Amino acid sequence: RQDTSSCEPGAEHYTNMRHLHRAFARARSTLASTPLDKPLEKPIFFDMCHSNNAARVRLWMALKRPGGMGHAIESRMLTYPDLKKADFAAVNPLKKVPALILPDGAPVFESNVILSFLEDKYGDAGPRLTPRTPEGRAAMELLCRVHDLYIASPNTTAPGFSHSQGAMYLSYGWHGPERGMDLPTRAAKIAEIWRQLCWLEAELEASDRRRAMVSRLHLDKFTRDPDAAGGPHLLGQLTLADLTWFPTCVFMEFMLPRFFGWPQLFDPAAADPAPTPFPRLAAWYSAMRAEPAVEAVRAEIWAYWEEMEAAGQFKPIVDEIAASADPTLKLTYGVPQAVQLNYQQPPPAGKGTGRYINQPDLGDVVDEHVAAEVTMRDARELHPPASLDALGFALQSWPTKCDDFEDDDAVVATYYGEMMDLVKAASGAERVFIFDHTVRESGNTNLNAAAGGSAAPVPRVHCDYTASGAPRRLQQLGAEGIYSRLRGRVLTPEDVEELAAGRFAFINVWRSIDDSHPVMQQPLAVCDEKSVAEEDRFTYELRFPDRTGENYSLRHSRAHRWYYFPRQTKDECLVFKVYDKREDGPRFVFHTAFSDPSSPADAPPRRSIEVRAIAFFDPPELEEPVDAMRTAQGEPFAGR
Repeated sequence: RQDTSSCEPGAEHYTNMRHLHRAFARARSTLASTPLDKPLEKPIFFDMCHSNNAARVRLWMALKRPGGMGHAIESRMLTYPDLKKADFAAVNPLKKVPALILPDGAPVFESNVILSFLEDKYGDAGPRLTPRTPEGRAAMELLCRVHDLYIASPNTTAPGFSHSQGAMYLSYGWHGPERGMDLPTRAAKIAEIWRQLCWLEAELEASDRRRAMVSRLHLDKFTRDPDAAGGPHLLGQLTLADLTWFPTCVFMEFMLPRFFGWPQLFDPAAADPAPTPFPRLAAWYSAMRAEPAVEAVRAEIWAYWEEMEAAGQFKPIVDEIAASADPTLKLTYGVPQAVQLNYQQPPPAGKGTGRYINQPDLGDVVDEHVAAEVTMRDARELHPPASLDALGFALQSWPTKCDDFEDDDAVVATYYGEMMDLVKAASGAERVFIFDHTVRESGNTNLNAAAGGSAAPVPRVHCDYTASGAPRRLQQLGAEGIYSRLRGRVLTPEDVEELAAGRFAFINVWRSIDDSHPVMQQPLAVCDEKSVAEEDRFTYELRFPDRTGENYSLRHSRAHRWYYFPRQTKDECLVFKVYDKREDGPRFVFHTAFSDPSSPADAPPRRSIEVRAIAFFDPPELEEPVDAMRTAQGEPFAGR
């Protein structure tokens, strides 16, 4: 391999071009099935200093054996113009690096194929870079395959012909129409990169948990590979997966923070503009850089991109992003915002926390809250997406046919049935009862709606039920009369008691009812319950004339992990649990409206509807005939 100082565009990379042309000629002779006049002395590897796919092979040769593999493999450095020459097409018809010519003249291309061949052929030259067990090798192949399909190949879930990584550096302005892309395509491919990094981080966390379990339980026979235990690499031990991902991560390290506003992904100590969202990946990347040969390859790639930045390659991308007025195109990931949420103040001695509703205040409860700063994360960045089982909340696309949310009868007749189906789909419940709904508008001040009116958003952290209050609320609703569409009658107290004996959950569904705009004012935030300590919760009483309801309030903690779904549209529903009888998962999702500092000054008012449902997961079988045509239009409580 030539000195890397000659890696600038247009530099001369070969001291004897006749050797290169002779290699090309022999490769063409092989492709034409013409016998070679003389075999090569050793394979020839065609490299390019800034190619992430070629760099993984370069890493293999540097790490396989002290001093490299030059005794067995000849390396030659190409520039991008060399790829366009007809001679190189004989080596790799795709006109890409890396490429390898075997001694008999046969060409080998595709970096994963080259790496697998070299490790198979020269594995004994140094430490093995493939796991010893079938399970370990399968895990390695999966990591390599995901990288090659979804990051470094055009075969991604994002639109267009280019690989996802190209979204970081390809543009019409620099590369022309053949290799450039428009901004929506770029945004889709940038999203693909984020998704795959989320997947990789989750895989590393899961691998850590598996190794910890094996160690804790002394289950050595289940160890995927003895060499992997406790190592700092993707699979514990150094494998081809590390060589595959590292050079591409150098691209990401250089480009994503600099041109797309991402945090420093691979720096465990970085804090500006935010800590890394991938701490396990950052630790791996730092461990890789501690190896001098790896750091040398990073320096080669980094120096090239610094030169290209100085030459102006990234300017068309930066200008394109700056000129865009489309707020739906997301290019920055992993940077949450600081917002103020209103947390309830615990009561003074001798008083409770709560408020009186539709009756005089007797002064024995207080209702005070204080603003506290929290970190608000974009829930659309969660991969896998949020679900009721994992986080207690989920976003569902669920259009509605209800066209008048101010008409309670129309809401009950049309919307309730739609929401029953949604709650079933989101939760897996067998039966669902919808018992209430509230329309809220940001211009209002009253938190409780008057009959036929709307209420204000609730700008305080709360959860609608407590562990003792939710079962009591179910009994109250049963006493008031829940109409069952399946049974065609109002449920009896005995029916309600049977349902309460199994698992049930109170679930809310929140959506915008604005036909023209997404939610840009007072959006709804939800908290990951795993971040809430039990001692943070305390009871808040809602004292109605005929009953007392119980909410949970929350003491502020920096540990709370808050999320929201920016620009939620009318067709999107936020579904979240406010009580679940089952105790081995999310049960109480705290939520609140909040002022979003990223909202425009002229953001339209928020108009939303929330419905409240009870979901039953193992109800008793019905013994009576069901009249599917019977409905309960106009009933105060309707369900099925």
